[in-house]
Amino acid sequence: MYLKKLEIQGFKSFADKITLEFDSGITSVVGPNGSGKSNIADAIRWVLGEQSIKTLRGSKMEDVIFAGTEHRRPLGFAEVSITFDNSSGKLPIEYSEVTVTRRVFRSGESEYMINKTPCRLKDIYQLFFDTGIGREGYSVIGQGRIDEILSTKSEDRRGVFEEASGIMKYKTRKLEAEKKLELTKQNLLRINDIINELENQLEPLKVQSEIARKYLRLKEELKELEINVCLNNIDKLREKLKDIEKLYTEAKENVDTETNRLETITTENSKKTELLKAYDERLNALREEYYNIEGNLERCQSEIRINEEKISSLKQNIDRIDNEVKELELKQVELAKDKQSRQGKLEYLNKQYEVYSNKLSDYEKQLEEVMASLSESERYIEKLKITVMDKLDLLSDKKTQINSIKSHIEGIEKRQKSIDNELFQISLESDREKLKKEELTASIQSFRESLIRIKADIEKNKKSKEELEAKLDGYRKKQNGLKTAFQVKNSRHKMLKEMERNLEGYNRTVKEFLHACDNSPELSAGIHGALAQLIEVDKKFVTAIEMSLGSALQNIVTDREEDAKKAIEFLKSRNLGRATFLPISAVKGKSIDQNTLDRIRNSEGYCGVASDLVKCEEKYRQIILNLLGRVIVVDNMDSAIKMSRKFNYSFRVVTLDGDIFNTGGSITGGSREGRNISLLSRSREIQELEEQIQKILQDESLLEKEINELIEKITVIDEEITRMETEYKNSELSLIRDESHLAQINDNISKYAARMDMLRQEKEQLSRQKKETEREQEKYKAELVQIENEIEETKRIIAEHQEKQKENQTVRDSLYNDITGFKISVNSILESLNSVRESLDKIESESAALGKSIKRKETEKSKNAEEMNSIMEKNEGIKQTIKKQQQEKDGKTFELDRISEEKKVLEEEIYDIVNKINEINKNILLMQEELSRLEIRKSKVESDIEAIQNKMWDEYELTYTNALPLRKDIGAMSSAQKRIDELKSQIRELGNVNVSSIDEYIKTKERYEFMTAQRDDMEQAKEKLRRMISEITSVMKKQFIEQFELINKNFDIVFKELFDGGRASLKLTDEENVLESGIEIHVQPPGKKLQNMALLSGGERAFTAIALLFAILRLRPSPFCVLDEIEAALDDANVSRFAEYLHKLSSSTQFIVITHRKGTMEASDMLYGVTMQERGISKIVSMNLKQDKAV
Repeated sequence: MYLKKLEIQGFKSFADKITLEFDSGITSVVGPNGSGKSNIADAIRWVLGEQSIKTLRGSKMEDVIFAGTEHRRPLGFAEVSITFDNSSGKLPIEYSEVTVTRRVFRSGESEYMINKTPCRLKDIYQLFFDTGIGREGYSVIGQGRIDEILSTKSEDRRGVFEEASGIMKYKTRKLEAEKKLELTKQNLLRINDIINELENQLEPLKVQSEIARKYLRLKEELKELEINVCLNNIDKLREKLKDIEKLYTEAKENVDTETNRLETITTENSKKTELLKAYDERLNALREEYYNIEGNLERCQSEIRINEEKISSLKQNIDRIDNEVKELELKQVELAKDKQSRQGKLEYLNKQYEVYSNKLSDYEKQLEEVMASLSESERYIEKLKITVMDKLDLLSDKKTQINSIKSHIEGIEKRQKSIDNELFQISLESDREKLKKEELTASIQSFRESLIRIKADIEKNKKSKEELEAKLDGYRKKQNGLKTAFQVKNSRHKMLKEMERNLEGYNRTVKEFLHACDNSPELSAGIHGALAQLIEVDKKFVTAIEMSLGSALQNIVTDREEDAKKAIEFLKSRNLGRATFLPISAVKGKSIDQNTLDRIRNSEGYCGVASDLVKCEEKYRQIILNLLGRVIVVDNMDSAIKMSRKFNYSFRVVTLDGDIFNTGGSITGGSREGRNISLLSRSREIQELEEQIQKILQDESLLEKEINELIEKITVIDEEITRMETEYKNSELSLIRDESHLAQINDNISKYAARMDMLRQEKEQLSRQKKETEREQEKYKAELVQIENEIEETKRIIAEHQEKQKENQTVRDSLYNDITGFKISVNSILESLNSVRESLDKIESESAALGKSIKRKETEKSKNAEEMNSIMEKNEGIKQTIKKQQQEKDGKTFELDRISEEKKVLEEEIYDIVNKINEINKNILLMQEELSRLEIRKSKVESDIEAIQNKMWDEYELTYTNALPLRKDIGAMSSAQKRIDELKSQIRELGNVNVSSIDEYIKTKERYEFMTAQRDDMEQAKEKLRRMISEITSVMKKQFIEQFELINKNFDIVFKELFDGGRASLKLTDEENVLESGIEIHVQPPGKKLQNMALLSGGERAFTAIALLFAILRLRPSPFCVLDEIEAALDDANVSRFAEYLHKLSSSTQFIVITHRKGTMEASDMLYGVTMQERGISKIVSMNLKQDKAV
């Protein structure tokens, strides 16, 4: 098998489709830096499945697509195809020629194909497993791979060894199995969580569904009774409504009569009221006119005062303006003198500026002439220097060529010596192979005998395992029984705790009030809780005490009467119903006198005073005495009858079954079937359940321990069986390997003979090359002497021109200094001129502003004088107006007095009429109140009817008409109502009923059974995966150790051949965990101490990595190997050794070498050149050196 062809299109710098055809032997790819040589290696990595864009020297996968240049547009996809000759059948596919294609589009889509058939990336990986080709293989080695081998982290170089040892397919299978195992574990966790949740739901749902069925039966009976009660009540209320409507009609007629009388008197009152209103309007108008006159008088007097103040202010302004005008005229005289002085200075500065400007112009012309001369001289000197640099470059090239020829001659000599050494080594290797052949024949016979023995031991252990597994099944069934018991008890415990938390069993009022206390610290102050929450009773007396207390169990205990009042007000405000409160400060205890009690204790069946059988805090003792201090508990009804008769029914007696003998002789008793857990027994049952759950957990723990011991024994046997099976497989593999190795040894012996013939031919060819190279060396030396003479002559001419240039630079510097001095003087004069001009402009501006100010002041003075005269005339007019207004004011006062007297007489008449109206209104109001009472009674009856009808609709969705077919005789209403109350009480005792729990229970149970079956299937799958992983790990470990030892031996051999001596070794950092262990490289070059890789020189480190690579190829030849400038760090001598060894390995491995080194190129059979004739686009040129050498 070998690499036959590589086709690239649109990949990185290869815009156009290129095809590289390969043959056996060595092919070199050469070209200048940046031409795209390494892109060929990247293309091979990429098509073989490389996914790391960093390895491909990019930042994202789109970077591998040709990105375009100045003259080429970017491409939309990249495609690489690699073709292998598979005549040997090494690849597991039925084709003699295999082509793998990978294509990626700029949109991100990818395609993979094998022989033009679409496939997965995984298929490509599996195709090349353990061939040395692939992601972790050693078929493509670049500087990055060399760096991994040389890394200080020994774990980084594991990949190469894993591929070389042939365990990659096992590793992949193991990773897949581990992923499946992890997925199975996650699924098991989820299924177990679901099963646990379903188990927690089943028992409560079962209880809820039984309660729901009972609830539906009670609810149906309640519906029948309530509908008939509602129909009877509606009929009674309708009769009552007819009587109320008759009384209402009579009252309505009386109200109408009084209303007509009221309307007549009211009309008369309206007329007089209208007249009174006219008097009020006239009085208001007169008052408004009077107040307006008074206001006008005040305004006129105020205006005179303000005008007199204005006249005074205007006189002051006129005096101020006169003073300001005098000051402005003085400033005008001073500005005229300053202007004359500055105009004289301006004329002097203008003359100075003209003189200095002319001198500056003369100096600048002289400077231009000197600068032109200097520039011409510098250009000529620079031209000569470039000539010298060109000749120096040519001189350097000639020296390089001479050195290269010299190195080439040395390389030929070394290669000749190397060939002699290799001939000797091949002869030794051939002898060694013959010895190995004899050893392998004996080993094959030994393995066959071992296989028979191991198989018998495996069968024996499997029988022991079956016996232990049968015992384990028995324990697991017992464990499942305990788990079921735990689930039942735990579900019951959770349900009771939930009922306790939700106050189940308490009536709605108590429940709502206690919940409100929990949410309101203010409300809960002084509230201790329900009586049932504050006491404890032994299990034996629970029924007796509960029956004795009855509803009192739900009474709420408070500190004081005020706390009870606050709670009752809260219930009223929320319309929550009624509750009984027991203030500690008010409730006093009751008891039986001591003499009677002594007699009771001696009676038959006596158990105790009920208050003594209750445990509580001392502060509640008076409440318990009040409720139970006169209650005696006896064992049965016979004892209760005797005791009640004996003491003439003077106190209550209760039996342990809850039957009560009341004072007065009445007896309460009967069955309690169907009731929920009592409030008192619930807490006790919770405690008992917790103890039972703890006992189950302890039993389960002991059983788990026994199961684990059995599992451990089974595991030991499993491990022994696995070990034996692994040993069997390893022996089988070793047998196959040795048989394969034997065939390989026979093949190697034949190859060694062919290699020796080829080396002898190469030695003769090298002698001819040496003579030709020596003649070429003499020619280059003569050309070197001529170039050196030309360089010396050019340097002499440069020195002459540089001396002349120094003189011109001195003149230039002198002119620079003179020009700078004159520029400073001219700038100084310009600044003075500008300053004087600015001052003159400022004087002109200030003078004009002063003139305007004087004119403005005189105008202001004139305006003030005119305004003062106008105000004085206005004051005279206002004084005449005041005199006229005073006369009008006196007339209005007289008319106001007259109209006020007439209004008073009219108000007395209206007062008498209003008294009559009030009397009639009082009579009408009394009649209307009676009418309203009748309306309220009517509305209440109608509301009661509507409420009953709404109740029928809300609860049963029935109207009166629709309910009539359901009517039946229910007997007395009191009996029916009593039965309704009993039914409601029974329904309330059921608590919150989940009707849907019936269907939920059935569905949950079905799902639980399904999920349990799923869990069992997954447990079996998990165990199978664990066994598979264990078997794969054993095979990997065995094969890796064997191959690692062989690589280690080959590494020492190759190292000695390449370094011409020394020794090298590989070492696992963790021999206990070989599949995860790092690998250290220890080397000892000739003449040096044994040392770690980090202490070697750069060239030695690179050559050591190459030696390791060659050792792997020597043991497990890869069909082809791409080497990307891995010999770059080697000197010429070591490059020659590298090339020689490539030749040695090329008989079994095809090499494609990307290189810059001449020694590597000369060793090649085929040469491809990579160029960039168009910038950014790589092209390929080929040359067959094998044919050239033959010519």
